[in-house]
Amino acid sequence: MKKRLFAVILAMSCLMTACAPKEEAPKATQPQTTAAEISQKETTAEGSAAQPAQTAGEKVLTIGTPYTLDTFLPWQFTSDGDRYVISNIYECLFEYDANTCIPGLAESYTNPDDCTWDVKIRDNAYWQTGNDLFGDEKVPVTAADVKFVMDWTMDPANGSKQQTNLSSLITSVEVLDEHTLRFHTEEPKALFLFTLSRVMIFPKKAIDEGFDLNAQPVGSGAFKFVSYQTDDQVVLEKNGDYYVTPELDQVIFKIIPDKSVAAIALQNGEIDITPQVLSTDIDAIASNDQLELVPNTLGWYRYAGFNCKDELFTDPEIRRALAMAVDMDAAVAATFRNNSGTKLAIRAYGPIPLELPGADEAAWKAESPSYDPDGAKAILESKGWKPGSDGIYEKDGKKFQFILKTPNNDNNRVKLGTIISTQLKQIGIDCVAQPTEWATLLTDIKAGDTQMFVMGGGSSLNGMEMLFHTTLSQSNSHRVFYDNEECDALIEKAAVTIDQEERGKLLLEASNMTIKDSVHMFGYFEYVQIGMNKKVTDFAKAPTLWYSLCNGYRNVGISE
Repeated sequence: MKKRLFAVILAMSCLMTACAPKEEAPKATQPQTTAAEISQKETTAEGSAAQPAQTAGEKVLTIGTPYTLDTFLPWQFTSDGDRYVISNIYECLFEYDANTCIPGLAESYTNPDDCTWDVKIRDNAYWQTGNDLFGDEKVPVTAADVKFVMDWTMDPANGSKQQTNLSSLITSVEVLDEHTLRFHTEEPKALFLFTLSRVMIFPKKAIDEGFDLNAQPVGSGAFKFVSYQTDDQVVLEKNGDYYVTPELDQVIFKIIPDKSVAAIALQNGEIDITPQVLSTDIDAIASNDQLELVPNTLGWYRYAGFNCKDELFTDPEIRRALAMAVDMDAAVAATFRNNSGTKLAIRAYGPIPLELPGADEAAWKAESPSYDPDGAKAILESKGWKPGSDGIYEKDGKKFQFILKTPNNDNNRVKLGTIISTQLKQIGIDCVAQPTEWATLLTDIKAGDTQMFVMGGGSSLNGMEMLFHTTLSQSNSHRVFYDNEECDALIEKAAVTIDQEERGKLLLEASNMTIKDSVHMFGYFEYVQIGMNKKVTDFAKAPTLWYSLCNGYRNVGISE
């Protein structure tokens, strides 16, 4: 029976519940340039067109992003910052957003059987024009193009970040006609649509001709790449050939690593949206009648991860001792205190957002260690660690000392790292919190060049795979080198279990294993507040910048 995309089968819809003004007051002095200054000094990436001058009446949305750009390649992105931008250039077959399955490049699908998916793409989808790949030629996107991307992504030789996930899902893809594909799976897959929502469709012609999509990305999305000034800003313009006419003429992603600076820029009218408002800036934005706070509907998971292969942390009891030494309740309260009564975060006792299948706070609490510094010392000493003359634990001539890396573009996570470091030192562990540039931190985590790190993510239907599966977590920014075959088996079984209740039980069992093994020092679920100028329209349907600003479900604009 044919299922239209807006009427997704109940089981799939239930599985998903989801990773942000202008004032005429004088502008505060800050290290960021103004939008006018930016337009004067804008330079373009090699091979891209020059930035078009803004004209009167042109609708421009400026978004302050805390993330530097790691890549424009649609098969290489792993961070939120990359996806903020390229999700507007490229399309996936499906998008999960606002608790609903919405159309991307796909228009509809059918299930001839539990292991077969026939997907029809739109017949009015075209590759973007005005670039060095297609010029002004309006070329349609075909089923053959999509098959190529799927096959290319599943080939390990191409290094796609989605290779493992997609290969574990699909056995083969065939073209039925110009706009219809058939996907085959070895067994029923609960996360079929969700997995496809991570695979961005790019032109085969770019691969055939060796075209550099990192210098000039070309997709079929609602916005076309114009320029990138390294670590400063990305400019996109509307795609006039898109099947929905974008309300915005331009979108500018202004890179502002310091979220406090971004909050000032929002209040001064330098930007229209900042995606992550710090607790210290909540009250000022909440009291500004030209601005509003838009909360995300899903608690984003934040944690401190142990490198389980590091010699200090191979023993789960040692990891548990360190977790016992940190008063996480006090840490969360101190980090997110505000006067406006805005809920910014709650303590996390496990790794699955409470809104998703598998979350059970009561069950997690039963497995979690309580705050007990003396108990932590007792465990350390039972393992042969003894306080040295300087009060730092040592064993076999080596001190218990390590570096805790934190992302320097998130003050909340930097604070968490500082609190962890301070409290560990209080029991005799020399932990040094080291704020680290975002791209460097991602590289270090993937390479295993960390001992302990503060990170966030995995707040999605496949979060347990991303965070803990031995092989499926290898290529992402959550790698903790946790190797537990029993946990892997539960995660894999959950992936083929359609029944939501049964799937949730499997994920809960797996998550309890990670708590018992203290793979993470579980931090908090952050209900991130997006700061936004009230002139921005239709954004309520997009409580995150992770998805496209224009599609068949919404069309973000800005009023005069």
